[in-house]
Amino acid sequence: MQIAIIQPIIVSGNKKANYLKMSQLIEQAVGLFPKPDVIVLPELWSTGYALQELDHIASDQGLEEATFLGDLAQKHGVWFAGGSVAAKTSEGVTNRAQIINRQGQLVAFYDKIHLVPMLDEHLYLTAGNTICVHDIEGITFGFSICYDIRFCEFIRKLALEGAQVLVVAAQWPLVRLSHWQALLKARAIENQCYLVAANNTAMGNVPFAGHSTAVGPDGSTLVQFEFVEGVQQVVIDVTKVEQIRNAVPVFQDRRPDLY
Repeated sequence: MQIAIIQPIIVSGNKKANYLKMSQLIEQAVGLFPKPDVIVLPELWSTGYALQELDHIASDQGLEEATFLGDLAQKHGVWFAGGSVAAKTSEGVTNRAQIINRQGQLVAFYDKIHLVPMLDEHLYLTAGNTICVHDIEGITFGFSICYDIRFCEFIRKLALEGAQVLVVAAQWPLVRLSHWQALLKARAIENQCYLVAANNTAMGNVPFAGHSTAVGPDGSTLVQFEFVEGVQQVVIDVTKVEQIRNAVPVFQDRRPDLY
């Protein structure tokens, strides 16, 4: 399977600019050879991290963004997996990762369950209450958003539910770039699965870290962005997941009776 990662410069609070930018980058992605099967976008790709504005600019259930991506998915015959949007619900605005199939249908979603207290996310967002793993053409994907990667128990739960590929959509800040790099590699190594992460690379008042990446189940770096906007692609071969898990059987050797 071919997975394309899009690392954009997201304009905070400007949906029109972000739709235009994403259209351009998606066109670039589908022009890659071989053509990607799946495209991964960052967290809050349509609005940016404009928390105080989300109540006004979030779309109902995130359907505006799902329609936009659905039309492109159908046009190009690709999946979109894990990019998140601000979705207005009856309980408040959620940070919602969307999974859209080749026919343009929204087939699953994940509402971010860990809200960042240091940034007052709980004042603007409503936390989700369920995990999301979903089959994409025979491969099981697990979904997470930004701060989620600090919770090893949560990511392990995705792996225990069958995830062979972990998707991380983020608006990770530059000030904690070293944490981003260490945590992504650790989550892939300890769960012996692929990890694909897309981040914002805007350099405004609060600069974001860029450095979107793909990590193999052995911890090897397969794709590495720096601070430049663009698109890169990684090949996923899930037989390597089983090979690594058989060679180093940490899942067999867990002691959940003790911890």
